[in-house]
Amino acid sequence: MRTFGSAILGFAAVLLAAAALCSAWLAENVVSEDGFVALGQPLGTNEAFQQDLAEELGAQVTDSVQLPDAVASFVQPLITSAVQGVQSLPGYPQAWDETLQRSHAQTFDGGGGVTLDVAPVVGLVANELGSAAGTDVQAPEQSLLELGGVDQRSDIEFAANAAKAWPFLALGSGIAAVLALLVARSRGAALAWMGGGALLAGGALWFAAGSLPSLAARPAYSSALAETFAAAFAAEAGPSLQAWTLPFMVGAAVLLVLGLLVRAVGGSGRR
Repeated sequence: MRTFGSAILGFAAVLLAAAALCSAWLAENVVSEDGFVALGQPLGTNEAFQQDLAEELGAQVTDSVQLPDAVASFVQPLITSAVQGVQSLPGYPQAWDETLQRSHAQTFDGGGGVTLDVAPVVGLVANELGSAAGTDVQAPEQSLLELGGVDQRSDIEFAANAAKAWPFLALGSGIAAVLALLVARSRGAALAWMGGGALLAGGALWFAAGSLPSLAARPAYSSALAETFAAAFAAEAGPSLQAWTLPFMVGAAVLLVLGLLVRAVGGSGRR
């Protein structure tokens, strides 16, 4: 009975540790503004995403930028040229970071789904238009691109709540592990079992993280931009989560080896 109880507690400790890892990663890389910006920065140079973004930017600029009547008649070629060249501007990296900051606030603090606020990039385009037309062009304060409907709200709220749970999950894992060792007939065996289980869990998480891009490609999206954003973001998120699983697996391997050593020393001592 003690062996069975120890195995159940050890299994719970492993599951809670894996959940704590995923929760902490969410908190650091998605729910945190700094982490979200860092994870999304490579999208600023992702060709597929930027191509779809350029098409949306052209429509956004046409609809939202206030243009003088004198230039309105011949402005469309200027918009096309400014949008296509915006990525080469010196201020684009900063504008993209600000876009990610605004988008994080819109997504997590707003009431809808995943939303990009591309006003900083539209502002760059407006400046280029003004320079080309020789006039001041007023940029909008907000320029929102909805990448999903309100049906995404529950997923966003779930991610935000899950990110807050990692300290409690880690504490629960530690308590379950200590109880498993106290209940076990052989503490070395219990430690080795938990280390081996955590190693397997870490490996499963590593492979699951690697499949994030393919999972992101399955749902139906509202636009081509939403589809390429999900694919590009998942392509960055997968390796990031995999990097977090590596120290987790190293720690699990240490516990496994330590447990086997304790068991071996204990067995030789009894003999």
